[in-house]
Amino acid sequence: MNPDTETASEAVTRDEQAELIRLRAENALLRTEKDILLKAATWFATDAGALLPPRTGRPETREPERPPKEITMTTSVRPWLTPHAHRSLVQERAGLVGAENACGSDDPDSLVQKRHRQARIRQIDDILREAVVGEDPPDDGIAEPGMVLTVRYDDASTAETFLLGSRDETRQDDLEVYSPDSPLGRALAGAKPGEHRTYQVPNGATVRVTLIDAEPYGRFRRLVGGAEC
Repeated sequence: MNPDTETASEAVTRDEQAELIRLRAENALLRTEKDILLKAATWFATDAGALLPPRTGRPETREPERPPKEITMTTSVRPWLTPHAHRSLVQERAGLVGAENACGSDDPDSLVQKRHRQARIRQIDDILREAVVGEDPPDDGIAEPGMVLTVRYDDASTAETFLLGSRDETRQDDLEVYSPDSPLGRALAGAKPGEHRTYQVPNGATVRVTLIDAEPYGRFRRLVGGAEC
C-alpha cells in the first residue's frame, strides 16, 4: 500500500467527518430558530385575533347580518309663547270651533273653508299642547326660544332686535318675531354674543349674521315699559 495514498484517504475521511459534524450542528441550530420563529408568529397571530377557532365537527353557524341602524336627527325645541299670544290662540280656536258647529252648508266653497278651519284647529291644538307659556329661559346670553335677540348683518350698518318665538306671536312693542324653525332661527340656535353664524335665504344667497345680545323676553318687556299683560 502506498503510504501517500493512504494518508490522503485518511485525510479526506477526517475532513468529511468534520464537515458532517459541522452540518449537523448547524441543522440543529436552524431547527431551534425555526421553532422559536413559529411560536412567536403563532403568539402574534393569536393576539391579533387572526386565527380561526378550531373546528369542533359541528357545522359552523353564522349570525345573520343585520341592517345598519338608521340614525335620525330629532329636535326637542318646544314652541315658546307669551301669555298674550297664548290667549290669542285660545280665542282663535274658540272662534273656529264655533264657526265649525254653526256651518251647515255643503256647497264647495263652504267645504273648502271647513277643511281650512279643521286644519287650523289641529295646528293650534298641537301648539297649545307643547307650548311653553311666558316662562323665561335662563339669563345666560344664549340664543334660544323666549329670548330677545339683537343681531347685525354683515351687509347692514344697523342692528335688528326680534323675539325668537312662535310664529303665532302677535307683535308687541313693534317687536319682530322669528320662529326657531326659520333659517335665521336655526342658524342662531345656541349662539353666544359675538358669535358669527351663516344661513341661506330662499334665493340661495348666504347671509352672515353676528349675535350682539340675547336677553329673556320678560326682562326685555320690563325694560321697555311694563310687565306682560
